[in-house]
Amino acid sequence: MSQRIFIDSDVILDVALARQPFVDASLAVLMQCESGQYLGCISSNSIANIYYVLRKLGGDEKARFFIKQLLKYLTVISVDHAAISKALDSKFSDFEDAIQHFSAQSFGCTAIVTRNIQDYKFAEMRVVLPAIFVM
Repeated sequence: MSQRIFIDSDVILDVALARQPFVDASLAVLMQCESGQYLGCISSNSIANIYYVLRKLGGDEKARFFIKQLLKYLTVISVDHAAISKALDSKFSDFEDAIQHFSAQSFGCTAIVTRNIQDYKFAEMRVVLPAIFVM
């Protein structure tokens, strides 16, 4: 089985919105998941957040199409009671990132790929920038 990695929503949005200079490294991470090199994971609440951003910028149809494409090669993991409880009791300054971390941890992810590494300083797994991850 492939190593499980959690992909933060900022990485997905880099690709969806072609944000420079980040899009190339973020796309490379997604391509590694698409090829089966890694099992890419994303949380259910990330999907909702990504939809919200993309719908506001490009409309419902485009947002849904993009997410359907993602779901062909990323696994959506749930945010459950235990993850929320752990996030509430954690030292994370950003509650949403704490939820992501504990959801990823409960699913057996070994790394979080994000551009927002500073908010994951209390993570109990590897946290890495997309550009570093794909090296």
